[in-house]
Amino acid sequence: MLVEMDGKGSRAIAMQMGLILVVLLWTSPAASGQTNNNTRTATTATTGAMQSEKSRIPKTVTMPALQNYKDIKIGSTADEVRDKLGKAVIDDKDGFYYEFDDEIVQIRLDADNKIRLISVTYASENKNAPKLEDVFGTGIAAEPRADGMIYKLVRYPEAGYWVAYSRTAGEKPTVTVTMQKL
Repeated sequence: MLVEMDGKGSRAIAMQMGLILVVLLWTSPAASGQTNNNTRTATTATTGAMQSEKSRIPKTVTMPALQNYKDIKIGSTADEVRDKLGKAVIDDKDGFYYEFDDEIVQIRLDADNKIRLISVTYASENKNAPKLEDVFGTGIAAEPRADGMIYKLVRYPEAGYWVAYSRTAGEKPTVTVTMQKL
């Protein structure tokens, strides 16, 4: 049966139908933890519809504040490391080891000869050692332990790697920042 209505009546009916759907879903066996095959199918269909709706909404990608060390990134090649950082103390099939004035750098390679890990340890005398905010940005915090040590690891699936920050306790703390491929 078709009934013509003005815009207000159609909106009212649509709102009532939406309310009925919410009540039906809320009181369904699936909502109370009970399931049967029919409920599971309906839930899957609803979930699929919601996922396709979500795919149309632009997704915000979370990226770390720290994305490289002296222009060396996760995924860079071994040749790029040599070009940018020069001769290493150790340069072998597994990676590189560098000693600079107040930094120690370890870089590990994957099977494709690309960077999978970068770890930099800054000596306590290094005035340029990054702070937690330099590594993660202003939205991430870490509570110092009772002894003053700070450690924080954040995974960035969209970037394809995780970043960790560690500062030792004591009067002359060292800072280590590590980026590793997921």
